[in-house]
Amino acid sequence: MTGPPPIRPFRGSAEDLIEGALGGLPAPIRWLRGSRMRTQRGLMDEWAAVAQFPPYFGGTWDALRDALSDLREGGTFLVLEADQLLQEAPPEDGATLLAILRDVHGDQAPRPFGLVFQAEAERFDTLVQGLRAMGLE
Repeated sequence: MTGPPPIRPFRGSAEDLIEGALGGLPAPIRWLRGSRMRTQRGLMDEWAAVAQFPPYFGGTWDALRDALSDLREGGTFLVLEADQLLQEAPPEDGATLLAILRDVHGDQAPRPFGLVFQAEAERFDTLVQGLRAMGLE
């Protein structure tokens, strides 16, 4: 098992993140909406659409890991409104997601694979608390 995937919290608006993200982050850069990923099903649907998973993507945790590991170019995923990520899901789903991202980070090496989790300033502490609950410090 490798270390945790590079997940960077970002305090500020989505507009600020978009303006600042276009340079300096490993391409390709893909945008995910935390407001669409409040449940496991929503997370699977959003990630499949954004990363253009194949039609046979099964929508399970194992299928997510396989599909992300199979991305040829790696890249960076920017999660807007990340404080909403898995808010309507059981707590263990956050730990499962983190384990998958950790595995994918190892699978993708040496290709870049990173994430930036954005939250507005007033919700940033909620995001950080959620990341800690998932096992990220």
